[in-house]
Amino acid sequence: MNWTRFKGRSLKTRITLFTLTIFLVSIWSLAFYSSQTLRADMERLLGDQQLSTVSLLADELNHELGDRLAILARIASRITPAMLANTTTLQAFLAQSLTLEGEPFNAGIIVHRLDGTAVAEFPPAPERLGVNYTDIDSVATALQEGKLTISRPVIGKKLQAPVFGMTVAIRDPRDHVIGAVSGVVNLAIPNFLDHITDGRYGKTGGFLLVAPQYRQIITATDKSRVMAHLPSPGVNPTIDRFIEGFEGPIVFVSSVGTKVLSSARRIPVSGWDMVAILPTAEAFAPIRAMQQRMLLAALLLTLLAAAATWWILDRQLAPMLSAAKLLSHLSATQQLPKPLPIARHDEVGELIASFNHLVDSLGNREKALQESEAFKNTILNSMAAEIVVLDQHGVIQAVNKRWRRFSRENSSQPGQPAAHTEAGTNYLAFCTLDAAALADDAANPRLGIEAVLERRLPSFSLEYACHSPQELRWFTMTVMPLGPDIERGVVITHSDITAVKRAEQYEQFRGRILQLLAEGEPLHGILEALAQGVEELNPGMLCSILLVDNDGQRLTTGAAPSLPDSFNAAVNGMKIRAAAGSCGTAAFTGQRVIVEDIATHPYWERARELAASAGLRSCWSEPVRSSPGKVIGTFAIYHRHPHSPSAAHIELIEQSARLASIAIERNLAAERLRTSEAHYRLLTENVADIVWRQDRDHYFTYISPADERLRGYKAEQVIGRHVTEVLTAEGIAILKEKQALRAETERRGVRTGITRFELPQRCQDGSLIWLEVLSTPERDAQGTIIGYHGVSREITERKYAEDQVRKLAFHDPLTALPNRRLLNDRLQQTMAASGRAPCHGAVMFVDLDNFKPLNDAHGHVIGDLLLVEAAGRLKSCVREVDTVARFGGDEFVVMISELAADKYASMEKAAIIAEKIRVALREPYRLSIPSSGQCATTLTHRCSASIGVALFIGHQATQDEILQRADAAMYEAKQAGRNFIRFYDGEQRGREPPAQQRDDGGSRV
Repeated sequence: MNWTRFKGRSLKTRITLFTLTIFLVSIWSLAFYSSQTLRADMERLLGDQQLSTVSLLADELNHELGDRLAILARIASRITPAMLANTTTLQAFLAQSLTLEGEPFNAGIIVHRLDGTAVAEFPPAPERLGVNYTDIDSVATALQEGKLTISRPVIGKKLQAPVFGMTVAIRDPRDHVIGAVSGVVNLAIPNFLDHITDGRYGKTGGFLLVAPQYRQIITATDKSRVMAHLPSPGVNPTIDRFIEGFEGPIVFVSSVGTKVLSSARRIPVSGWDMVAILPTAEAFAPIRAMQQRMLLAALLLTLLAAAATWWILDRQLAPMLSAAKLLSHLSATQQLPKPLPIARHDEVGELIASFNHLVDSLGNREKALQESEAFKNTILNSMAAEIVVLDQHGVIQAVNKRWRRFSRENSSQPGQPAAHTEAGTNYLAFCTLDAAALADDAANPRLGIEAVLERRLPSFSLEYACHSPQELRWFTMTVMPLGPDIERGVVITHSDITAVKRAEQYEQFRGRILQLLAEGEPLHGILEALAQGVEELNPGMLCSILLVDNDGQRLTTGAAPSLPDSFNAAVNGMKIRAAAGSCGTAAFTGQRVIVEDIATHPYWERARELAASAGLRSCWSEPVRSSPGKVIGTFAIYHRHPHSPSAAHIELIEQSARLASIAIERNLAAERLRTSEAHYRLLTENVADIVWRQDRDHYFTYISPADERLRGYKAEQVIGRHVTEVLTAEGIAILKEKQALRAETERRGVRTGITRFELPQRCQDGSLIWLEVLSTPERDAQGTIIGYHGVSREITERKYAEDQVRKLAFHDPLTALPNRRLLNDRLQQTMAASGRAPCHGAVMFVDLDNFKPLNDAHGHVIGDLLLVEAAGRLKSCVREVDTVARFGGDEFVVMISELAADKYASMEKAAIIAEKIRVALREPYRLSIPSSGQCATTLTHRCSASIGVALFIGHQATQDEILQRADAAMYEAKQAGRNFIRFYDGEQRGREPPAQQRDDGGSRV
């Protein structure tokens, strides 16, 4: 391999390194991810297996401890108080019992009296007899509380070895504790725990039996840890979790400083923990071995990938390298390169083919550039502006034909170009203006061009005037850089903007005239300004504006500021006819009249001397027309020498005539408006009705003096205010209803016309009047409502008369209660509402008892007083929504609505109301009888009432049927003895209401 090819900037080297980087990152990331995933999976699997093993051992140890406690319980249950008193008998009993049970405790069994003193043991050990063991927690608990207990590991008093005991209380026939039996396990010699803890977990792991209550190791595979204490709380959080009941598995650093995988399971009988421990060095040794193999494989694959990548790149890029060498050789020549050979049709071949296509494109572009140059010259020469290109020193590089013609036209030598305006000359020497005309350096073209050449300015433009005695001319110069580099120079565009300037000045002039029109300037002032403005825009012109008189027969002077007074006086009042000068003829024919030479034209034959004395030689006259097309004046332009108009002059005279037409027509319209307003005020301010006008939002814009006469408000107090400010709440509601109806009609595309309605309005003194309003909308050209106008007429007396008629038609004149007609209307509405709800209603016929004797004894006046009083009592017994009506005589009808949906509940409610009415009408009547010339006499009269009630809902019965049913029930109450209430039961007769009782008067309700 040629190692000199390994260059840092080599494409093969960079691709190889990039490929290796990707490969290395990928394979090493995969190796790391796989090892971590495998480690996590193995940790979880080993933990589950460890926890399962610990659980089995914990269950086995729980069973062993339970069996030994059961043996002690059986022995304790057979010991009697007499046996406790006889040591020999008790010793023999223990020997016999343990012979039957085997040897569950390798340190023997001890029997304690109630005070804790050992009185017997087996196997015999005289040194323990007589020793008090109450300092052992299991013995003290059994004697004091009578519980089965297992003690914490301690150093035996006599054995001087680590031991723990199990103690069971001895009870007499009355279940009193009289002693205890303890089984002792010596942890220093073989015991039943050894077959559990002696086993190894793995090669280096093991088991621990821990008493979490005391943070102490009971026994362990490593016997050196027997009776060892665990770290204090807070030293090792993981051990603290195990003490609190956590069962694992978990990886942590043990108290001896070794990282281990550990699991625990609690033993229910003793509360101890069975713990398995396996160092992680042994647990994860296979994973580390596999990681090392994966890393080795990754390294080998990396080297293999590097070699393969370098070889394939060297082979595949060989044609491209050959092409690069060829291109390097061709770049030293000025010729366009020829197409390169294509060795293979792959990506490199496509690249070389693309290069060959690029070579063809460059050739085509060179040809197109030549054609573009010719096309550019054609365009430059066809442009209306003068164009010149300068280099960085201001030397002219190229010009167009327009520039050459401009140079010849402005040369001091006719037919020759001006100095310093041809290609190869320095334009900066030519580009100077009159220094006195320059206000500052910003207006100096040479300084501006130099600033753009030096790139101190992005561009430069300048407008300047070049006037001749007969014409005003303006030009503009624009300087733009050809590129960001100073070496490329600038391009200058020079244009004649006289037409644009004239248009701008005319627009300013036209705007000034329109402003005068908007400000209401008098006609003479506007016409004077119009004529002077045209003369200022065009030196040498003299303007005249003549007006047609009211009869349409003569022309009068409107404005002629520059013409001699004698000429104006002679023209003023000129008769409109043919051949009467330019203006008379134009007004007569309605056509433009152009007289280029007054001295020879036949139209001026009669006034030729007048024109000569005024120094006028030509006259162009344009008729001024109104909007309908009627001639209302003429606009004329005079010159002091023969002159023919150009197209611009024709446009100027037409535009000026249109402006004059606007001013004259506005003046005529103003005159007509003043006349119309005077006539309008004569009509509106002398009529009794109120004439008003409102905008589209109903704000008053005009109101006639009649409003002040009717309501007391002056016009200035009303104009500008909203219509609702003068209306009552009822009037506002009526107006909004009419407005909504009109808006809905307009929305459907129907145009509304005159709307008639009546409105109550409040006067300045607080009184109320009624007005009949006729409102008509005002519309714009598109038909949109832009306002309203109308007439309002007072109808207060008519409204009061209508109210009185309506009241007489629907109310009883004596009691002011609704009559039969109004009752029928309300009954119909209530029936319809009860059917929709649904909800029952009731009709009550009330007839006064013993009313005729009062009339016969005291006359109809007293009877009427009683009827009025009875009507008031009836109204006080019902709600406002209910109706009390008088049918005539002493008959009243009460209509109750909205009782209940259930018929029986409705009857109960109706009975309560009827009873209330009966009681109210039964109260004594104190009637005042007037006497002539004497004090009024008070008459006391008692009068009861008979009441008939008929329920209804919806239209199940007609109105007449409901009234007939109530009337029939009332007659039933009369026949029952009067002062009764009866309900119609549907069989043409009445029945008693749901509840009955006898009152003080003996009548039944």
